[in-house]
Amino acid sequence: MADDIVITGMGVLSPIGCTVQSFWDGLTSGKLGVSPVTSMPTTDLPRQHACPIVESFDAPIQAGRASQLAAAAARDALNDAGLNGKLPDDAASSIVMGTTMGETQFIEDHLFDEGDGWLGNDHMREIVTGQPGCIANNVRQACGGHGGASDLYGACAAGNMAIAQAARALQSKRCDIALAGGADGFSRLAFIGFMRLRLTAAELCRPFDRDRDGLFVGEGATVFVLERAESAAARGATVHARLAGAAMTAECYHPTRPEPEGDGLTRAIEQALRSGNLSAHDIDYVNAHGTGTPQNDMIEAKVMEKCLRAGTAFSSTKALTGHMMGAAGSTEAAVCVLSLKHQTLIPTWGLENVLEPCSMDAVKDAPRSATIRAALNNSAGFGGYNSCVVLTAA
Repeated sequence: MADDIVITGMGVLSPIGCTVQSFWDGLTSGKLGVSPVTSMPTTDLPRQHACPIVESFDAPIQAGRASQLAAAAARDALNDAGLNGKLPDDAASSIVMGTTMGETQFIEDHLFDEGDGWLGNDHMREIVTGQPGCIANNVRQACGGHGGASDLYGACAAGNMAIAQAARALQSKRCDIALAGGADGFSRLAFIGFMRLRLTAAELCRPFDRDRDGLFVGEGATVFVLERAESAAARGATVHARLAGAAMTAECYHPTRPEPEGDGLTRAIEQALRSGNLSAHDIDYVNAHGTGTPQNDMIEAKVMEKCLRAGTAFSSTKALTGHMMGAAGSTEAAVCVLSLKHQTLIPTWGLENVLEPCSMDAVKDAPRSATIRAALNNSAGFGGYNSCVVLTAA
């Protein structure tokens, strides 16, 4: 990228851990984030399990579930960056939050309310004005600062897209510091929607396995503090990783299915590498989108073989966390950051029979020590959205 953009803070709330350390511990131990759904009746449904966050966390704001998760992750990221939980008042800031469903709680509370307030005038006014539905504005309320704040709807690629968008704002000097990531709370709409599309797993999410049968709906938030390298150095900040490249594409092929040859994801990988002046030979690890659904995994495997060198290590952490929707991309970017830090590859837990043909190195069974210079994080979403980021060691 034209200017060095670095990550100086990171906050993670996930189904397998609600701190960066507990998240990493869950990744390395194979902690499964699946549990019975208790927030809605499921007796008459063919699926009863998902990946909600069952651990308690301190929400710094009174708002809907997605905003609470985002604000808590943002506060943790700012603390990690040495900023005491608040954006600085003397610097222009940008907050970009990727999301799939948005802030659904204030809608669902009315949709499933048997009272007279269901979609009444007051509620419709809430929806139209976007309050309290804008996650980024709620993060701003919790974390202060001044500048732009916006939600970015890019389906399940949104977390990566937010990182790319924030990097552009930093490069163009529209801001001096940015909070970027993704957030989604568990919702009935997503749970039932994916189930009706027949994309949810019966027992286990097994990305890239010959016998894979679907995903688990998850929730969570991961937020990063991004800065220009010179700004981070000037304040003596610890740098966790460098954002070497990023790209966003759209293919407009089908509302839910990717283009059969993976055109959009192919272009996203190629553009992300090109933006960082990198080649396929520089990538040592790929955190794949890897949903565990038959078509997505097959197409993504085909794209990786086309774009990267044979033998490149890859895995999907959705086997543990479930599909965290708009938080998936940023959470999996955190996996890349931590893998670079620890020089450790996280396996696709539960993977037994790797889909064929596959000339890539499917990491399985246990974590593996490795030399990781650069990690590629893939994200794809409904509507043909794709986004990739490349991270390198600090």
